Amino acid sequence: MTASSTLTDDELYGAGLAALGASPGVLRKFLDGYDAPEAWEAIARGRHRADPDRRYRTKAVPRTLDAVATSCVQAGVSVMILGRPGYPPALADDRQAPGVLFGMGEVAALERRPRVAVVGTRSATAYGLGVASELGRDLARSGVVVVSGGALGIDSAAHGGALGVDDGATTVAVLGTALDAATTRSQAALRDALGCRGAMLSEIPPGVHSARWWFAVRNRVMAALAHVVVVVECHHRGGSLHTVAAALARGVTVTAVPGSVRSPASAGTNRLLVEGAAPVRDVDDVLTAVELAIVTRPDITPPRRPPVVRRQAGPRPTAPLRAMASRVREALDQDPATLDVVVRRSGLPLGEVSLALEELSDAGLAVGEKGWWSRPRR
Repeated sequence: MTASSTLTDDELYGAGLAALGASPGVLRKFLDGYDAPEAWEAIARGRHRADPDRRYRTKAVPRTLDAVATSCVQAGVSVMILGRPGYPPALADDRQAPGVLFGMGEVAALERRPRVAVVGTRSATAYGLGVASELGRDLARSGVVVVSGGALGIDSAAHGGALGVDDGATTVAVLGTALDAATTRSQAALRDALGCRGAMLSEIPPGVHSARWWFAVRNRVMAALAHVVVVVECHHRGGSLHTVAAALARGVTVTAVPGSVRSPASAGTNRLLVEGAAPVRDVDDVLTAVELAIVTRPDITPPRRPPVVRRQAGPRPTAPLRAMASRVREALDQDPATLDVVVRRSGLPLGEVSLALEELSDAGLAVGEKGWWSRPRR
């Protein structure tokens, strides 16, 4: 088993336990009172108290270890085990902490920094994408780690905004798939950037296919990492509400960006505001919530407050389009295209494309409908 030589015994058997396909709760029970090699041995022998019907015994075989070890090495993924050195302290005390985590990038950058989860719908409007990108950028400039889910839409815009800051805090994606899972081209580019300048976390071992329910389950990890949650756009029953519920259960502050009452993409966020969530107009509102959340946390470095240019009320004056917006406009035609297609055609970073689409939409030069973009029809 040559590949396992680059993993410690704890890492190898921890990854193997995660590859057995147990739920997060059962995986934690596997490790309760056992180190990873002991837990594996007990399951393999049919003697583990958390596997009374021996459901996982047939999976706890050498070929499972070989496969997951090879996948971890090939993907360049680190293995972190609850209760062992290297596991993120920000998650260690959570009542639903993952028993095993897989990571890429600067996972240690989570520590001592304030952390804000920016979440929202995949089918975002130009308004939502622009706000998410600006918040990601301004939070990173303020020394705040931006946490999101790595999905298309609001998540990618927030990550993209943070990645566009050269000297700011990092951004962390908590994925509902394995770190090496197949993606669209734009998501692959984002993951490459996160691996180099940010970080990614997943509970699913490399090489393992994930079920759809993992996307809802992983939201508890984003909530557990965050000092504040910002919902930018969310439909009436949007998946972001799972993150909201997990945050409220942990006493984490939930905020929301107001949206048009005519926009389905803002139905969920507007409802959160009615129910008492603090409104977010710009980064200042988020930083105020962060400061209140960490006031009793001397181990967390307070955020900086960079100067923020507020938008003036009233109609915008007519002005030539920025070069970036002109380039994005050239990537549009009258046949609707998804955001990742526009990113690929323009060759620009996701954050820039999001802001440019907002500018084009405001100028009447682009139409966004449920995540699809085109030029207006004449």
